[in-house]
Amino acid sequence: MAAASDGRFIPTPGGVLLLNSEHIAIGAVGISGDASEKDEFCAIEAIKAAGLTPEPGEPAPDWNAAGL
Repeated sequence: MAAASDGRFIPTPGGVLLLNSEHIAIGAVGISGDASEKDEFCAIEAIKAAGLTPEPGEPAPDWNAAGL
């Protein structure tokens, strides 16, 4: 994505896609402030709490082991 956008978009953990009922991306939630894996965990759980579908659907198994 970074190469295709001439560096305007840089994907990192912490940004989670928001999917509609057809599993098409309709937006995203981005969180920053801790280790990327912890940011991603928070985004996934927030999307689920809102009753929506995140992609990825689950956080990395060792998300809590990440440190700054």
